[in-house]
Order: sequence, then C-alpha cells, then structure tokens
Amino acid sequence: MVSKRHLRVGNVSGATGDAPHAFARMVREGDVDVITGDWLSEMNIAWNAITKAQDPCLGYEVGFLEQLTECIDDVAAKHIKVITNAGALNPVALSDRIAELCHARKLHDLVIATVIGDDVTHLLERPAKGEPALRFRHLDHEDMFIEDWSADLRPSCAVAYMGAWGIVEALSEGADIVICGRVTDASPVIGAAAWWYKWSRTAYDELAGALLAGHVIECGPYAVGGNFSGFKEYLPELVDIGFPIAEIEPDGTFHVTKPESMNGVIDRFNITAQILYELQGEDYLNPDVVANLSSIKVTKTSSANRVYVSGMTGRRPPSSTKVMIAAPGGFQAEALYYINGLDVGAKVQMMRAQLEHAFRDNKFSKLSVELYGKQVENPRSQQEGTAMLRIFVQARAKRHLEADAFKQPIYALRMQSYPGYHMNLDFRLMDPKPFIEIFPSVVSQASLRHQVLIPKMKKILDIPPPSETCEYPIGRGSYETASPVDLQSFGASIEAPLGSIVHARSGDKANNSSVGFFVRNEDEFPWLQSLMTTSKFKQLLGDDYAGQKVERVEFPLLLAVHFRILDFLDGGIASSARIDGLGKGVGEYLRSKHVDVPLQFLDRRRI
Repeated sequence: MVSKRHLRVGNVSGATGDAPHAFARMVREGDVDVITGDWLSEMNIAWNAITKAQDPCLGYEVGFLEQLTECIDDVAAKHIKVITNAGALNPVALSDRIAELCHARKLHDLVIATVIGDDVTHLLERPAKGEPALRFRHLDHEDMFIEDWSADLRPSCAVAYMGAWGIVEALSEGADIVICGRVTDASPVIGAAAWWYKWSRTAYDELAGALLAGHVIECGPYAVGGNFSGFKEYLPELVDIGFPIAEIEPDGTFHVTKPESMNGVIDRFNITAQILYELQGEDYLNPDVVANLSSIKVTKTSSANRVYVSGMTGRRPPSSTKVMIAAPGGFQAEALYYINGLDVGAKVQMMRAQLEHAFRDNKFSKLSVELYGKQVENPRSQQEGTAMLRIFVQARAKRHLEADAFKQPIYALRMQSYPGYHMNLDFRLMDPKPFIEIFPSVVSQASLRHQVLIPKMKKILDIPPPSETCEYPIGRGSYETASPVDLQSFGASIEAPLGSIVHARSGDKANNSSVGFFVRNEDEFPWLQSLMTTSKFKQLLGDDYAGQKVERVEFPLLLAVHFRILDFLDGGIASSARIDGLGKGVGEYLRSKHVDVPLQFLDRRRI
C-alpha cells in the first residue's frame, strides 16, 4: 500500500465494557486509517471460558459486536480497517455474527478475516502413545510446572498470546475487519503498521516502535488522562474522557494524540505513566520482537495534546510465547460488615472469633477476613468514621458454600454481633458463583497452528513462526542505581507524602504487580534514584510485603524507577481475595507513604 500520510491508528476500547459509543465517535471524529480495541484481559478470558462452557456459540466479546453494529455503515463508507482481539475464545463465532450483520446491511464488499491458532487446549491432553509429554513451565518460575499448580484442578482451556503476522497477511489479502482471539495487546497495532509500511519480519527497530505504540494506546482513556496521578491539574478536562490515536512513522517512532472533539489531556507526563504501566523490566517481550526501552524518550511538541515517543530498539523475538491456562477453581462468595465508632479493633477481634466458631467445620479452600479502613478520631459524620470488614471464601465444590455453609452462619451472627452491627444487605454477594484459576506459562511458537480464515475468498493462510529467534532468561534484569547520591546533599527536607513530587502507575500481569515511579524535573531524578532502592520499596510496602521477589530497573530518559513484585496478587485477578486484585491502587498507596522530601523540590508543588 502506498501511504499518503503516516499511519493513524485509533483505539476505541481499553477493556471489556468500555465506553459504549467510543467506536462510532472514533469513526466520525478520528480521521483514522485503522481502528483497534483491546477487549481482553486475564479476567475476562476466564469469564469467557465459563460462558463458552455454558454455550458453545458464545465466548466472544458481545460488546464489540454491539459497538460495530452502531457504525459499520460508516466504517465501510470511510474504508477504515478494523482489528480487534474481541473474538476471545470463539473468534470464528464472532466473525459469523459480523458476516450476518454485513448481509443484513447489504455491505457485501466488506471482507472479514479470522485469525486462529491461539487455542492450544489440545496441548493439555495426554499425548498419544510414544509421543513425548509437553510440560508447561510457569512463566516466572523455572522450577514450577503445571503439575505443581494444584492436584485437584482440571485445566479447561489454554490460550497462547500470538503475534501480528496473521493480521498482516489478512490485511494484505484485502481484509477490512480482522477478528482475532488472544493475540498480544499490541499485535493489532503492530500488524497495522507492518502492513501499511510493508516492514519485513526482521525490521526489529520499527516493529519495536509499533509494539510500544500499541502498548501506549491499548488501554484507551489511560492515554488521555485516565488513571493518572497528576490528574488534579487537568480536572476540567477529565469528564467523558476520549480515546487516543497513535500516528506511527515509517521508522516506528510515533506521536500520541487524540481527536480534538474529545475531552482529556495528552502530555509528556501522562504518556510516561502509561509507558511504565504493566512493564516487566527494560525488555518488552512479544512474539514478533523484543523491544528494549532503556533509552526511550517522550518529547513535548508544539501542538497541544500531542507528544512524540522515540528511542525504542528491537531485537529478535523469543522462540516461545506466553500461554494462559485456565481451570475451574470452584465457587466463591463474600459478605461485608460495616464497623464504626469506638473500639474498631476489638470489634474486629470479636467478629474473627465468632466467624472462626461459625466456620469450624468448613471445607473452604480459601478464607479471608480483612479490615479495610480504620477507626477515625472524632469523625465529622458516621460515613467518615465507618470501616469495612470483608469476609471472602472459596471452595472447590458448590455445596461447601451453599446457604447452610456460608450465608446462614453469616446472617445468624447479626443478633450476637458487635455494638452498632450493620452489613451490606445485598445478600446475593453471599451466593456461590464460579471462578477460574489461571496458570501463566510458555509454549513454543513452532507448536502453534497460526492461521487466517477468509471465507469470502475461500482462503486459509498458514502463518509460519519466526525463523530467527533468541532465548531470553526467565528472570528480568534487576539492579540498584549505579551512582547513588547522599540524600543529605539535597539540603533541608521535611517528612511528606512521596506523591508530593513523585508520580506512580501500577498494574498487574497474572500474579505479579508492577509499579513505576517518575518525577517531572531532571534535578529530582538523582534523588528518586537514590531514595527508591529495592530495600526502601519493600519498606514502603509495609505489611503488604511478605518476602516476595522484587526486581528494579531504571528509565533515565523518563526520569523513572520501575519495580516488579512477583507473586503479589494472591493468584491474580481471576481468583484473588484482594479487593485490588489488579494492583491498580498499589502505586497510589505508595505515593501516600511519608518520606523525607527535600524542601527545594517540595516548594515547586507541581503535582
């Protein structure tokens, strides 16, 4: 394709259930060549596994189909390409529904392609006699295998994170809508750029740029002011936040911007935050390329709501890719008590003793009794002085959580409970509902049957795995700052929240959490480097740190220090007992912790 301008890719979804009319708005207002959207996460992969088990015709993201239905006529009229992972666990079924929609709207020229091969459930089956057994190793632990996961779990599905070359081939064959299952979050953007510029599979620096562009815009409004610790100065713009556009150049560098008609803010700082989000270290591994981000730079431009991102370099991809294995974990339920006034600690102690007695014969696989909030001295209202006690349980069998096992004992405590007892009266929370447990692993790319289906052209295209690969260590690099500075050299200081001058962004990858910290001014970075050692990070985590492995790296051109905490999220969002099972609040919690902040920096108070 001969391009008359740099490729413009608009994102319209950062997760399942995102803004319901974003697709139509981007079609009307974005002036884009390609529209992508991320509808998947580890959480709704698990949900779709449950849904598909109940109805084999489902298992895809219905919300994508609803959004496309609203604007497919305009998509066709403007010749916009659409690429999505909304096929989830049933991309063929979603493509069939879109074909029916096209037939109903008389859009007979639209070509739909389906990328398949991510479903590797068959690899979980016992091999035929004489064939070697495939052992699934844990993504982050060299000595942990799926057999060690849990003897009483039976995996029901496994999906591999596939690369972009199926998308490239689909577009090259004339596809207008490309429906994928579990491709990587950035694959739709990589595929669009590689097709647009006709990059080769070994154009690693360019591919690395597109990988980062996909990473930045795949969470939608996050790149336009959402989930940003510096939100206060942008408050008038942070209503009905819009969606981002990546304008990718031939060398893989890119601008991030948004339609002028959409609210939100794009500047050097919130894009820095989004770059740091959910990183696993300096190297960003992807099935098509490994992007090294150690020299990445975000530059302000002369235009409002437009920044330039550069400095990415690429290397050969790994021979393997991530695979997420899901198994029905059983059932879970919860109850919420509210505690206020005096003696909150003693009231919790009373409840713990009563719950221990009530559940003395339980057959739970997990029981969590956690207090959220604390006693407030001289509160101004009952609301201000109220904390929450959450009881969360899981069991392998539904009968172990049914009424006489959980709801009845919980409800029966109301007349013998602490003074001021009251609880959440939505008793549906106490009914057992199914949950999924997940095991992140790796699988050889050569074992995937990566294909593109184009029924209109009666074509099935086989996509070969990468021919040039490299082996990368399981553990990511970790180091302290090379030249620490004596903190006293920054002059007089005062105890203040870390977030007084430091931004943070945190998130999850399976059971791990990551936190990136950065400052706005170059003279503050040596202080951040020297303050935020691994030891200091563990100290700031406080009671939440339980000996987990922590990795630390730096991004000097972003003025950032980044940490990854392994095995921090109680199994990951699909089965975690944590309220913050996605780790989204970890960064904000750490920003609230007090440290000695130099007065020369604090006086700026720009955050």
